[in-house]
Amino acid sequence: MGTSSARRGPTTGLWRAAKGAATRYMSPGAAGEVSAREVVARYLAALEETPGAGEALAAFRVTRKAAQALGALWQEAAARGWDLALQERGLASLAGEPADVLAPGLSGVLAGSGGGLEDAVVRTALALVIEPAVQSQKRPEPAQVVRQFLVTALHLRLTLDLGEPLEAAAGGFGRLRDGLNRIKAVIEAGAGALDAMPEPPATPGLWQGFSGWSWVTEVLAGLLGKLKG
Repeated sequence: MGTSSARRGPTTGLWRAAKGAATRYMSPGAAGEVSAREVVARYLAALEETPGAGEALAAFRVTRKAAQALGALWQEAAARGWDLALQERGLASLAGEPADVLAPGLSGVLAGSGGGLEDAVVRTALALVIEPAVQSQKRPEPAQVVRQFLVTALHLRLTLDLGEPLEAAAGGFGRLRDGLNRIKAVIEAGAGALDAMPEPPATPGLWQGFSGWSWVTEVLAGLLGKLKG
């Protein structure tokens, strides 16, 4: 099994440590030896050791670009309505569609056409975030949606990259599901504990430009810092 950063699974010391931690965390015979937080921290350390990355942020370039696009779309929809926001992107056919149809359609456009494993994770994370956000009676702000997307994307990346040892050690779907839910809770708690962030971009154009890139990068860097600490 490869990782979302490379199709051939890395065998460096930090990746071996991350996979070993995942195995002990999920193994019924080693209950309590490794926490969900330690699994996340070791995973992020391993990402920094991935050839060609050099830092965990570098492994999330496609994710950050998609986050910008999501913020711009949400800002435009809030200002002009969904019909016009969709029309601007050549997606008028999705106007009026239920959330379970709208979400995958939008995710494919926002994620781009890349065929890498990170691209696939981004498309899935977008759909998982867009559907409940569209259905919500009180639509969340663009910054809230983007931050939830970053949390979801990180959780899916970890699940993909460490899925083999996690699944092998769990011995059953119920235990695997519960273990992954605890990991997601750790990531969400890290996002909730972020220090005050700068004001998010106020227009779709700013979301798509350098201001949006800087804001998304700062939020993600803050999240990764909280989880590694």
